[in-house]
Amino acid sequence: MKIEEELMFGYKAKEDSLIKYGFKKEQNSFFYITPIMNGEFEAKITISKNVLSAKIIDKSFNEEYSLFNNERAYGEFIGKLREEYKNILLDIREKCFMRALFADPQAERVAKYVKEMYGDDPEFPWKRYPQFGIFRNRLNRRWYGCIMNVEDNKLAPNTKGRFVINVKADKSIFNALLLEENIFPGRHMNKESWISVSLSDYLPDEYVFSLIDMSYEQVNGSKKSKVKK
Repeated sequence: MKIEEELMFGYKAKEDSLIKYGFKKEQNSFFYITPIMNGEFEAKITISKNVLSAKIIDKSFNEEYSLFNNERAYGEFIGKLREEYKNILLDIREKCFMRALFADPQAERVAKYVKEMYGDDPEFPWKRYPQFGIFRNRLNRRWYGCIMNVEDNKLAPNTKGRFVINVKADKSIFNALLLEENIFPGRHMNKESWISVSLSDYLPDEYVFSLIDMSYEQVNGSKKSKVKK
Protein backbone atom coordinates (compact mmCIF):
# COMPACT_ATOMS: atom_id res chain seq x y z
CA MET A 1 0.00 0.00 0.00
CA LYS A 2 1.29 3.45 -0.90
CA ILE A 3 2.00 5.94 1.87
CA GLU A 4 -0.81 8.20 0.66
CA GLU A 5 -3.37 5.37 0.76
CA GLU A 6 -2.19 4.28 4.19
CA LEU A 7 -2.49 7.73 5.77
CA MET A 8 -5.38 9.34 3.91
CA PHE A 9 -7.85 6.45 3.62
CA GLY A 10 -11.18 7.44 5.18
CA TYR A 11 -10.47 11.19 5.17
CA LYS A 12 -11.81 13.98 2.97
CA ALA A 13 -10.34 17.38 2.25
CA LYS A 14 -11.72 20.71 3.46
CA GLU A 15 -11.20 23.11 0.57
CA ASP A 16 -10.99 26.29 2.66
CA SER A 17 -8.36 24.70 4.88
CA LEU A 18 -6.30 23.62 1.87
CA ILE A 19 -6.16 27.20 0.61
CA LYS A 20 -5.15 28.48 4.06
CA TYR A 21 -2.44 25.83 4.26
CA GLY A 22 -0.90 27.02 0.99
CA PHE A 23 -2.47 24.83 -1.69
CA LYS A 24 -3.18 26.47 -5.03
CA LYS A 25 -6.45 25.65 -6.77
CA GLU A 26 -6.57 25.07 -10.52
CA GLN A 27 -10.00 24.08 -11.82
CA ASN A 28 -11.07 21.23 -9.49
CA SER A 29 -7.61 20.23 -8.24
CA PHE A 30 -5.27 21.54 -5.55
CA PHE A 31 -1.47 21.71 -5.73
CA TYR A 32 1.21 22.19 -3.09
CA ILE A 33 5.01 22.09 -3.26
CA THR A 34 7.20 21.85 -0.18
CA PRO A 35 10.94 21.24 0.36
CA ILE A 36 12.01 18.03 2.02
CA MET A 37 15.34 16.70 3.35
CA ASN A 38 16.86 20.20 3.77
CA GLY A 39 15.82 21.21 0.27
CA GLU A 40 17.60 18.35 -1.50
CA PHE A 41 14.18 17.14 -2.59
CA GLU A 42 10.71 18.59 -2.91
CA ALA A 43 7.29 17.00 -2.60
CA LYS A 44 4.78 17.99 -5.29
CA ILE A 45 1.40 17.13 -3.81
CA THR A 46 -1.86 17.02 -5.76
CA ILE A 47 -5.40 16.56 -4.47
CA SER A 48 -7.99 15.79 -7.13
CA LYS A 49 -11.47 14.40 -6.47
CA ASN A 50 -10.41 13.94 -2.83
CA VAL A 51 -7.51 11.68 -3.84
CA LEU A 52 -4.05 12.77 -2.72
CA SER A 53 -1.04 11.88 -4.84
CA ALA A 54 2.52 13.15 -4.89
CA LYS A 55 5.84 13.10 -6.69
CA ILE A 56 9.15 13.35 -4.88
CA ILE A 57 11.54 15.42 -7.00
CA ASP A 58 15.34 15.15 -6.72
CA LYS A 59 16.43 18.78 -6.98
CA SER A 60 19.96 17.85 -8.07
CA PHE A 61 18.59 16.46 -11.35
CA ASN A 62 15.15 18.13 -11.34
CA GLU A 63 13.45 14.81 -11.97
CA GLU A 64 11.28 12.38 -10.05
CA TYR A 65 13.13 10.22 -7.50
CA SER A 66 12.00 6.81 -8.74
CA LEU A 67 13.34 4.80 -5.78
CA PHE A 68 10.89 6.50 -3.41
CA ASN A 69 7.91 4.35 -4.46
CA ASN A 70 9.97 1.22 -5.04
CA GLU A 71 8.93 -1.11 -2.22
CA ARG A 72 12.19 -3.06 -2.63
CA ALA A 73 14.30 0.02 -2.02
CA TYR A 74 15.40 0.39 1.59
CA GLY A 75 18.18 1.85 3.68
CA GLU A 76 18.80 4.64 6.18
CA PHE A 77 18.55 7.51 3.67
CA ILE A 78 15.37 6.47 1.93
CA GLY A 79 13.87 5.55 5.30
CA LYS A 80 14.45 9.11 6.53
CA LEU A 81 13.01 10.51 3.31
CA ARG A 82 9.84 8.46 3.66
CA GLU A 83 9.50 9.33 7.34
CA GLU A 84 9.78 13.06 6.66
CA TYR A 85 7.24 12.75 3.85
CA LYS A 86 4.85 10.90 6.17
CA ASN A 87 5.13 13.72 8.70
CA ILE A 88 4.23 16.24 5.99
CA LEU A 89 1.13 14.23 5.08
CA LEU A 90 0.13 13.83 8.72
CA ASP A 91 0.35 17.60 9.18
CA ILE A 92 -1.78 18.18 6.07
CA ARG A 93 -4.27 15.57 7.26
CA GLU A 94 -4.56 17.16 10.69
CA LYS A 95 -5.05 20.70 9.39
CA CYS A 96 -6.87 20.19 6.08
CA PHE A 97 -8.83 16.94 6.26
CA MET A 98 -11.64 15.46 8.31
CA ARG A 99 -12.90 11.96 8.87
CA ALA A 100 -15.34 10.90 6.16
CA LEU A 101 -18.47 8.92 6.90
CA PHE A 102 -17.43 6.59 4.09
CA ALA A 103 -14.12 6.11 2.32
CA ASP A 104 -15.87 6.08 -1.06
CA PRO A 105 -16.60 9.57 -2.50
CA GLN A 106 -19.87 8.52 -4.13
CA ALA A 107 -21.02 6.94 -0.88
CA GLU A 108 -20.35 10.33 0.74
CA ARG A 109 -22.56 11.99 -1.89
CA VAL A 110 -25.27 9.41 -1.24
CA ALA A 111 -25.18 10.20 2.49
CA LYS A 112 -25.46 13.93 1.71
CA TYR A 113 -28.43 13.31 -0.62
CA VAL A 114 -30.26 11.16 1.93
CA LYS A 115 -29.74 13.79 4.63
CA GLU A 116 -31.05 16.58 2.41
CA MET A 117 -33.95 14.53 1.00
CA TYR A 118 -35.14 12.57 4.03
CA GLY A 119 -33.29 14.04 7.00
CA ASP A 120 -31.67 10.72 7.91
CA ASP A 121 -28.08 10.19 8.98
CA PRO A 122 -26.41 6.79 8.51
CA GLU A 123 -26.13 4.48 11.48
CA PHE A 124 -23.04 2.31 11.95
CA PRO A 125 -24.23 -0.62 14.10
CA TRP A 126 -21.37 -3.09 13.56
CA LYS A 127 -17.99 -2.54 15.20
CA ARG A 128 -16.53 -5.31 13.06
CA TYR A 129 -17.60 -3.48 9.89
CA PRO A 130 -17.10 0.24 10.56
CA GLN A 131 -17.77 1.19 6.91
CA PHE A 132 -21.20 -0.51 6.85
CA GLY A 133 -23.84 2.20 7.28
CA ILE A 134 -27.61 1.83 7.26
CA PHE A 135 -30.39 4.32 6.56
CA ARG A 136 -33.70 3.94 8.40
CA ASN A 137 -37.07 5.51 7.90
CA ARG A 138 -37.44 7.67 11.00
CA LEU A 139 -41.14 6.90 11.41
CA ASN A 140 -41.27 3.12 11.08
CA ARG A 141 -37.54 2.38 11.69
CA ARG A 142 -37.36 0.15 8.63
CA TRP A 143 -34.19 0.07 6.54
CA TYR A 144 -34.24 1.50 3.05
CA GLY A 145 -30.48 1.52 2.38
CA CYS A 146 -27.30 -0.17 3.52
CA ILE A 147 -23.89 0.96 2.29
CA MET A 148 -21.08 -1.59 2.49
CA ASN A 149 -17.71 -2.25 0.93
CA VAL A 150 -17.50 -5.61 -0.81
CA GLU A 151 -14.39 -7.61 -1.65
CA ASP A 152 -13.39 -8.91 -5.08
CA ASN A 153 -15.60 -11.66 -6.54
CA LYS A 154 -18.23 -11.40 -3.79
CA LEU A 155 -20.88 -9.69 -5.89
CA ALA A 156 -20.31 -11.97 -8.88
CA PRO A 157 -17.44 -14.03 -10.31
CA ASN A 158 -14.60 -11.92 -11.73
CA THR A 159 -16.08 -8.73 -10.29
CA LYS A 160 -13.86 -6.13 -8.64
CA GLY A 161 -14.54 -5.08 -5.07
CA ARG A 162 -16.35 -1.80 -4.51
CA PHE A 163 -18.78 0.06 -2.31
CA VAL A 164 -22.46 -0.73 -2.89
CA ILE A 165 -25.76 0.36 -1.46
CA ASN A 166 -28.42 -2.27 -0.86
CA VAL A 167 -31.89 -0.99 -1.69
CA LYS A 168 -35.33 -2.58 -1.80
CA ALA A 169 -36.62 -2.80 -5.35
CA ASP A 170 -40.11 -2.37 -6.73
CA LYS A 171 -41.27 -5.89 -7.65
CA SER A 172 -42.51 -4.70 -11.04
CA ILE A 173 -38.96 -3.84 -12.16
CA PHE A 174 -36.91 -6.11 -9.88
CA ASN A 175 -35.89 -8.61 -12.59
CA ALA A 176 -35.17 -5.87 -15.11
CA LEU A 177 -32.85 -4.13 -12.66
CA LEU A 178 -30.87 -7.33 -12.14
CA LEU A 179 -30.17 -7.46 -15.86
CA GLU A 180 -28.38 -4.13 -15.70
CA GLU A 181 -24.62 -3.86 -15.48
CA ASN A 182 -23.29 -3.04 -11.99
CA ILE A 183 -26.49 -4.08 -10.21
CA PHE A 184 -26.48 -7.40 -8.35
CA PRO A 185 -28.65 -9.51 -6.05
CA GLY A 186 -28.67 -7.96 -2.58
CA ARG A 187 -25.48 -8.75 -0.68
CA HIS A 188 -26.34 -10.14 2.79
CA MET A 189 -30.01 -9.31 2.12
CA ASN A 190 -33.15 -11.05 0.89
CA LYS A 191 -32.23 -11.65 -2.74
CA GLU A 192 -35.89 -11.78 -3.79
CA SER A 193 -36.53 -8.13 -3.00
CA TRP A 194 -33.18 -6.36 -2.44
CA ILE A 195 -30.49 -5.39 -4.92
CA SER A 196 -26.89 -4.23 -4.48
CA VAL A 197 -26.27 -1.07 -6.50
CA SER A 198 -22.64 -0.29 -7.29
CA LEU A 199 -21.22 2.94 -5.95
CA SER A 200 -17.55 3.89 -6.51
CA ASP A 201 -18.79 5.86 -9.57
CA TYR A 202 -19.79 2.83 -11.60
CA LEU A 203 -23.23 4.45 -12.02
CA PRO A 204 -24.31 8.13 -12.22
CA ASP A 205 -25.39 9.86 -9.03
CA GLU A 206 -28.85 10.73 -10.35
CA TYR A 207 -29.61 7.10 -11.15
CA VAL A 208 -28.38 5.88 -7.76
CA PHE A 209 -30.44 8.55 -6.00
CA SER A 210 -33.58 7.50 -7.87
CA LEU A 211 -33.06 3.88 -6.77
CA ILE A 212 -32.76 5.09 -3.17
CA ASP A 213 -36.04 6.98 -3.61
CA MET A 214 -37.61 3.78 -4.90
CA SER A 215 -36.41 1.89 -1.84
CA TYR A 216 -37.67 4.58 0.52
CA GLU A 217 -41.08 4.33 -1.06
CA GLN A 218 -41.08 0.54 -0.77
CA VAL A 219 -40.63 0.66 3.02
CA ASN A 220 -42.72 3.83 3.49
CA GLY A 221 -45.65 2.99 1.23
CA SER A 222 -45.57 6.42 -0.38
CA LYS A 223 -46.32 7.38 -3.97
CA LYS A 224 -43.99 5.84 -6.54
CA SER A 225 -41.32 8.01 -8.12
CA LYS A 226 -39.74 7.43 -11.48
CA VAL A 227 -36.39 5.63 -11.66
CA LYS A 228 -34.05 7.88 -13.62
CA LYS A 229 -31.53 6.20 -15.89
